[in-house]
Amino acid sequence: MIAYLLPALLAAALAFFALANPTPVTITLWPDGWVAELPLWQAIFGPCLLAFLAGALTVWLAHLPAKRSAAQLRQAAALLDAELASRDPRPAKSR
Repeated sequence: MIAYLLPALLAAALAFFALANPTPVTITLWPDGWVAELPLWQAIFGPCLLAFLAGALTVWLAHLPAKRSAAQLRQAAALLDAELASRDPRPAKSR
């Protein structure tokens, strides 16, 4: 229950911010002269969303080698368990 409270409050705050800032602003990119007219909330949240996605992609890509090695270790452990089970089919006695 409490785990849903913080995201719900954050979503409500973002919705109120978006509703309170519908004023259009002009965005101009310097080298090409590209011009766009967006609501203020889109001009703020758009770059934030792009930065979040870029960071998430960077972290995901950084963890790929660790995930690959963990999968290889799990596979090796399963092979060793199968080899051990084939050598001694009796279950181990618990003390």
